[in-house]
Formats: sequence, structure tokens, C-alpha cells
Amino acid sequence: MKISFLRYSAFTLPLLILLSSCFKTSKLVTTSSIDTVKEISDTKNEDKNTPAENFKNKDFIPNELGRVMVLEYHLIGSPEARWRRTPENLKKDLQLLYDHNYYPVSVHAIASGELNVPAGKTPFALTFDDSSAGQFRYLEMNGKLVIDPECAVGIVENFKKAHPDFPLTATFYVLPAVKPTLRLFAQPEYKKQKLEWLQKNGYEIGNHTWFHAQLSKLSDEEAQKHLGMFVKEMRTYLPDYEPKSLALPLGMHAKNRALEVSGEFEGTHYKHESVMLVGSATSVSPYSKRFDALAIQRVQGGEHQENPENFMNSQIKHQTRFVSDGNPETITAPEALKEELNVQLIKKYKINWIKTLPERHEKDSTSIIAKH
Repeated sequence: MKISFLRYSAFTLPLLILLSSCFKTSKLVTTSSIDTVKEISDTKNEDKNTPAENFKNKDFIPNELGRVMVLEYHLIGSPEARWRRTPENLKKDLQLLYDHNYYPVSVHAIASGELNVPAGKTPFALTFDDSSAGQFRYLEMNGKLVIDPECAVGIVENFKKAHPDFPLTATFYVLPAVKPTLRLFAQPEYKKQKLEWLQKNGYEIGNHTWFHAQLSKLSDEEAQKHLGMFVKEMRTYLPDYEPKSLALPLGMHAKNRALEVSGEFEGTHYKHESVMLVGSATSVSPYSKRFDALAIQRVQGGEHQENPENFMNSQIKHQTRFVSDGNPETITAPEALKEELNVQLIKKYKINWIKTLPERHEKDSTSIIAKH
């Protein structure tokens, strides 16, 4: 079943207009830790120094204070454009991540720091904003509904089947109250079915406000209305739905940022553990003292300069990427990065410091980089 050009244009042109206002990149938000001698001395956990020679027979040296990528996509379709990735290029992006030892995790895993990543791998998370048609499409074939293999969900599912050691998942930040042709993946008759499928198959469904409202322009009451009404409407499809994550429309914070985390409207409460910004920057490690789960940077997929491939090349060149030690109960990193650690985590994890220094370690490699 093919979709005509006119029908496709009706779906995508309004959203392209909406996305055109997103060019403003969110500023890097950093956090400070309570770095006191008392916190370190009160813990029974002792630092352990591990010589770099211990890793001489391996192809990697762990660095769990390195940077991670949260990838951000919008439209999936043709042709390639600033806010649209073709199915072929989305497949290429996934293959590139797989070939370079990146490993998929959920937004929740990065926000909480609960990372269970194989040794030598670098975690990344996949996100899709705005619930447009190309992200999740059903087709009728021989009287049955099938997932379009060229939509984002179909691509992710097929890649996962072809690579069983690469457990892909994603977070979809959806819009329940925009125009019907763009609402909840643009097939009104299958809204509930699609949301149930995503939930059943391990995907996260995040808050993107009721209808893409710019929170920075709203009063406290209006901001809570748009975040609360999102939850209320979503519960008409998923009665037990609780949002864990919010993606800020246009990357703009609410006047009262506390309301991004929790609030209520007409008896409907919401509470988010993480807040996503608009790209284009990689995120510091969840174990860094500068990590802020309520302002997580993202990298937008595309052919523009600040794209995943360029950041990947930069991280490899400058040895700034997060590299797992394979043990979710420990944090292992070069001793030179000792000051980067969130010291509050010493009570929770065993810390291993490696006596080596990467050739170049740029703690904040978020600038525009040239293609290699």
C-alpha cells in the first residue's frame, strides 16, 4: 500500500513549519556537586587504583566519565531535510553506531545512571519527537495490519532482529492534541493500538506537552495545564500511563522550571525524572558532577554539521566517549578525571581509577566539528 505524494505532503508540511522554529539550540546546563571531605570520608567505599597495564590485552580502556549521545529525530521520510531523515539514512545511522561499539539503552537508564552495558561499549539512547506519520505507520497487507518496514519503528525492529546483540529501544515524545493528520502517528483509527504496542514492546512514551506548547511563554497555571492534559488524554488510551520523561518543545524551559518536573491540573498529576533539551550537543556522563537529568542534551540526526557521525568521530579521536567496564556496580575511569566524579555516587558504586591519561581528553567537546 503506497501513500500518495499529496497525502504525504498533507502530513508533513504542517510539521515542517512547526519544526522550522526549532533552530535555537539549548544552552549547556551544568550542575555542581556538594564536594565535601565529609561525604568522602563517611563512606566505606575506598578508591582503587588500577594500572593501565591491566587492560593491555584488551582493545579498550574503560572511561565511564566520558560523554554519551542521546539521539534526536523528527520526521522520517523523503527527501532528506534539516528536520527529516530518510529511512535509508536512519538505517545507516544505526549501522554506524553498531559498527563502532555503541550500545542502545533507554532514556531512563541514562537519566538514572542505571547502566548495564557490555565491557568496551558506549551507551546511547534513541529518541523521536512529535509522533509524525513516518515514525510509526501501519499498512494493510492481505487483510492484515503490518508495521511499515520503512517507518522508524519498522526500521528499529528489523535492525534489532538482524542484530540480536544490539537490543534497540527508543523513547517517543508524542503529541496527543495537534491536528488529526499529525496526532499520535497520524492514523487516527490506530492511535490506541499503536500506543499499546509501544508500551507492550518495551518502548518509552514521553511527554511533549498537549500540543507542542512553548512552555517559556506560558503562566505557571497554563504550563501545568499543557503537561497535565497530556497525561489525562494519554490515559484514555493507556489507563495506567505515568510519564517518566519530558522533551521540551523548541528546547525552551518553563518560566518556573520546577513545574517541568512535577505539577497537576484538575486532579491529574505528573512527575518526570528527566527533561530533554533540543540538540546539538553530547551529554556528560550520568556519573559526572555536572550531569543534570533535568536538562539532558541531545544530538540531532541529519546531514548538518553537529550530527551523530561527527560527534562520534570527535569522541574517538579525542578519547572522550564513555566506555563501559562491563560491571554495573562499579565506575571505572582514568585517574586524571577524578575531579569530574559526582562524589555522592561513592556511596553507591565501587570506584576504580586507572593510572593513565588519554592523549587528549576534552571534558566539554561540544563545539562544532568538521567531518573526518
